Amino acid sequence: MSPSGTRRTAAAAGLLLITVAACGHEANTASPPSASSATAAPPVPTVTATPSPVPRPTPGNSTPPITRCAPAALRVSLGPGDGAAGHLYVPVSFTNTGRACTITGYPGVSYFAGGDHHQVGEAAVRDPGATPVLVLRRGQSAVAWVDQVNPDNYDPAVCGPTPVTGLRVYPPGGTAPVLLPEPGARACAKHLPGRRTLAVQAVRRDTGAP
Repeated sequence: MSPSGTRRTAAAAGLLLITVAACGHEANTASPPSASSATAAPPVPTVTATPSPVPRPTPGNSTPPITRCAPAALRVSLGPGDGAAGHLYVPVSFTNTGRACTITGYPGVSYFAGGDHHQVGEAAVRDPGATPVLVLRRGQSAVAWVDQVNPDNYDPAVCGPTPVTGLRVYPPGGTAPVLLPEPGARACAKHLPGRRTLAVQAVRRDTGAP
């Protein structure tokens, strides 16, 4: 082979080697597959908690306790008297105008007279006896019987009989009096040692008799 032919063959061989090397470099520098082309992991399921029902308060017993009758809730009245052997027994009634309450014990009772409502004679003494605790619903009544002794039973000089306007009554446990007119009533204005001119019983159910 001539020298010129040898050079052409060598040059062609070199060119072929360069082309093969370039192709190999291209293959090695190809970018890796993107993350989006990879198989995606299955999504984690989201669990939504169901809220627990809020417990509702259980209503308690709303009934208020039964307490002592407030004097302001009692309507006080005087009933017709029942006379016997120099005594006049009159019922003082206490009628509940409010919610249920209890009443027990003795009322305070005395005679009064004049525009200033001054007391005449001594306050009523208490007749011994039971003192029941009574429950009064609205409209129900309890009664305390009052024994009024006729002043004519005594020596006028000792008794000092005096016309009075009526009875001043303090409900059991109360401090404010109720004035109950009693037309034609009289009382001993003087103190009679060892004798009673006015007496009162404890409140009880009204049976219609002292």
